[in-house]
Formats: sequence, C-alpha cells, structure tokens
Amino acid sequence: MCFHQTIINMKYLLLSFFLVPQILVAQAVHFSGKIVYEYQFLNSDDSEDITERIAPILGREQHYYIHNDSYKAFDENDNFGQLYNGSDNTYYYLSPNSENVMQTNASLQTSEVVSITHTNETAVILGIRCKQLIVKTTTDETIYFYSDKISVNSSNFSGHKLGGWNEYLKASNGALPLKYIVKGESITWVSTAIDIEEMDLEPEDFDPNLIIK
Repeated sequence: MCFHQTIINMKYLLLSFFLVPQILVAQAVHFSGKIVYEYQFLNSDDSEDITERIAPILGREQHYYIHNDSYKAFDENDNFGQLYNGSDNTYYYLSPNSENVMQTNASLQTSEVVSITHTNETAVILGIRCKQLIVKTTTDETIYFYSDKISVNSSNFSGHKLGGWNEYLKASNGALPLKYIVKGESITWVSTAIDIEEMDLEPEDFDPNLIIK
C-alpha cells in the first residue's frame, strides 16, 4: 500500500470516528412500550388523602402503552380507558357518565395553555433523575417530572391539541412524564410511574376496531 493511500485511509477512519456519534445522536431511539402509573388522590388543599374514596371511580393505576404516533391506556383490571390513533388524529375515551366509548378529533383544544415553566426542581423516579415542568391552563395546573431517557418524537403528536399534549411534548422535547400532578379546583391527582417496560409494539396494537368492543 502506498503512502498516499495510507493517509487517505487514516482520514477516512478519523472522519468515521467523528461522524458516527453524531449520526447516532441524530437517530436517537424513541421509547416504545409500557409505563404503569400508580394514582393518589388528595383534596383541594392537599391536606387529606382521599384515594380510597376516589379510586373505585377513577381507578388505582394506569397501564399506558405508546408507540410511534399512538397510545392507549387501561386500568389495573385491564378495563379500557383511552386510545389515541395518530393515523387520523382521533382520541377515544370512556364516557364518565356511562360505559360508552366516545371519540373526538384530537385537534380540539379544550383549554388554553397560559404558561409553561421549566424549574430547577428535580425528583428521582424509578432510579431516574427527572426534571420539573409546570403547565398552567385556563382550567388547571399540571406539574410534570420527566427524563430525556424516556422520550418519543414530539412532532408525531403536533396535532394532539386536546389536553395540551402537543404543548407539553414540545416543551419537554418529547420526554414522557414519569410523574404528574394535576391540581384542579376540588381535587389533586398524583400519578407516579412504578414500572417501565420497553416493548415491540405495532400500529395494529392501536387499532380501535381491535381494542374497542
């Protein structure tokens, strides 16, 4: 091998060495799998734990599955709770007044986001250090704790204005919440991840025709 060819090969190796990490960062693997959240309910001023009164109505856990541009959730007894299908931006949910499953266009904005604040507060959830993000709307305030280690492509949910989900994911750079605290007028709802499992899910796992019966 000639001297010039050796120099060219060295340059190629050096170029590869510096480019590969950048390519890996650009092609970051997004989370696909299941997060189990445990619920706690408090009264409006957080002075009393009312979980035992509210859990029979709203459940004790949420088993949340997400992949690519869709998600679904069930309670601890595998009862249907919600489904979002990103292919047509449709949100399905169980009516609070009946056992009927309703559907709506997720582009519907039910409340206006007033402010989004990144704070210096952190929390450790399942051994993962999480950052805090506070989202205030015209109807409530939600405190999120999230980690970049568990994230999705936020652009896949850009049309999901319902519940301000698109705004949250944009602010967290796609990181999913591992804990969130919803402060309403009459109740505080605390949801904390107790298990995270990566799974190979497929689009058909979020097909409403297969999930909603």
